[in-house]
Amino acid sequence: MNNRDYYFIKPYDENLPKPPAESFGQILNETFLHPFNWKARTTRKSYWLSALVNTILILLATMIMSYVFSSNIDLGLKWIDGVISVVIFVYVFLANLGQLIRRLHDTGYSGYWYWANFTGYGAMFTFYLTLQPSVQRSVKWGAYLYHKGEAYPAIEEEKVPVPTIGQILKEHFFDCFKWNARSTRTSFWLGTAVSCLISTITLLLAYLIMFLIFIQYYIKGENANVNIPTEALALLLVLALFSIAIAVWSFLAELGHTVRRLHDAGFIGWWWICAIPYVGNLLLAFLLFHPTTQKDIKWNKYLFEKEEKIN
Repeated sequence: MNNRDYYFIKPYDENLPKPPAESFGQILNETFLHPFNWKARTTRKSYWLSALVNTILILLATMIMSYVFSSNIDLGLKWIDGVISVVIFVYVFLANLGQLIRRLHDTGYSGYWYWANFTGYGAMFTFYLTLQPSVQRSVKWGAYLYHKGEAYPAIEEEKVPVPTIGQILKEHFFDCFKWNARSTRTSFWLGTAVSCLISTITLLLAYLIMFLIFIQYYIKGENANVNIPTEALALLLVLALFSIAIAVWSFLAELGHTVRRLHDAGFIGWWWICAIPYVGNLLLAFLLFHPTTQKDIKWNKYLFEKEEKIN
């Protein structure tokens, strides 16, 4: 087997070393004593065993917190148990984050793919990656924590450029109509995650302001005929126009980035039309997750200069 990149599940190449086997103690040590060691990789077995342990710890902490706050014990003990439970939640989250980033590295993907979890299909894709076998080559993000020596041949030169965060944000939000180009998976999904986050925050703020106005002039009113002042109506109008502008800008930004991402995967940009509910959305997400095509295409340029890329 000559193909060492596992985009789909493939058997291991018997001519290459397999991933090192870790004991259960080493897995626990890696998980809980190295939460911030992101310059490494971890095997599929290590990640899923640690995920199981973390799930058990979360369930136990939740049960303890639920019991403590529903029983008649001393208030000071409730606060102590509550603080301990919060510390457990935070520490388990950090431990799982470190394992997930190392697992992504082990499949040949940057840890920045974690941010894809903030999009619906992105969460499905990161879950899919955690199920993949280890790539049987060196990766640029480090080696296994409990393996001495060089496990795999030297890493091949990276052919796909990786833009910086600033370049990704500029491409996503300010190059909406530059469709005659291409865009990497990292750029598209990170830009999409940031766009979803901004849209969600804007929507929540709009609902909060409308709720406060409703509380102020209806709930506190003595009758149902309370008139909303002109200032409040003006604020609602500005808020509505602002929300519409954000929605339109987000749509155009996402459209442009989708077209460039389709080009980069070797498809024509018109495939974005299949973004219809249910089946169409799944098909489009599948196309957008495709790796960069290695053949020459007529949209063969990125929106950032080669000398600006991260090596």
